[in-house]
Amino acid sequence: AFEESAPLLRALIRARLFAGTLSAGSGSSQVTLRRAESLDSSQVHSIPLGNRTPLVTMKITAGHEEALFSKHMPETRVKARELLCGPGPVKETRPAWPEDGTPDAKRLQLWKELVSSCAVERGFPIGQRGLFVGISAVYYAALEAKCDGKVLTCVAFLERLERRRDELRRESDGHGRALANLTLVIALVETVLHPTALIVCKRKWKVGEGGGEPAVDFIATWTLGLYLKHSGVLGIPLNLAD
Repeated sequence: AFEESAPLLRALIRARLFAGTLSAGSGSSQVTLRRAESLDSSQVHSIPLGNRTPLVTMKITAGHEEALFSKHMPETRVKARELLCGPGPVKETRPAWPEDGTPDAKRLQLWKELVSSCAVERGFPIGQRGLFVGISAVYYAALEAKCDGKVLTCVAFLERLERRRDELRRESDGHGRALANLTLVIALVETVLHPTALIVCKRKWKVGEGGGEPAVDFIATWTLGLYLKHSGVLGIPLNLAD
């Protein structure tokens, strides 16, 4: 029966429900999106903000000037200067809070607003429905909130992350990076996903399970989104003759 076939069920989910991936790292964040209007194309969006951006000093390159301090991105520019830079000419960023410290509520909120503004002004998709897979730093945020490996609605997922963020802020110092990452992921998810969208955050997968060959372990890193774009999983037809 169809409902008893794991490969067929996975194919159905991939074809009708799977929408894309959310990922983040130390210096950037990405969304890979299956385009709803076409089964033969997908989109990859990226912003130069990661979970270490508010924690380190960073020299401003031409790429940062275009992505964070451009006059064409006014909200991002204002918030980036306020959170990451001192007065005067911008040559490098400064830490917004120490990695082993706890940021105050104002700086944490400003970090969230910076991520959201940058995503919107860089043209990230907004209010997307379907099933998304969270990988890399998005997975580690879910692990921190003890909701990794679970399929949750966007609303339920955000509740778990926000609860953990608030718990860490009430604890003693030492959670600066965890708070930066949780806040980053909250901002990304709020921006990209519709409240009814589904998300599952998982790092270790079984590949080939239910097929003729033994299943093998697959570790999903931030490059998974690019792999899916070019593999056919996001709707791009594969050349089965190869």
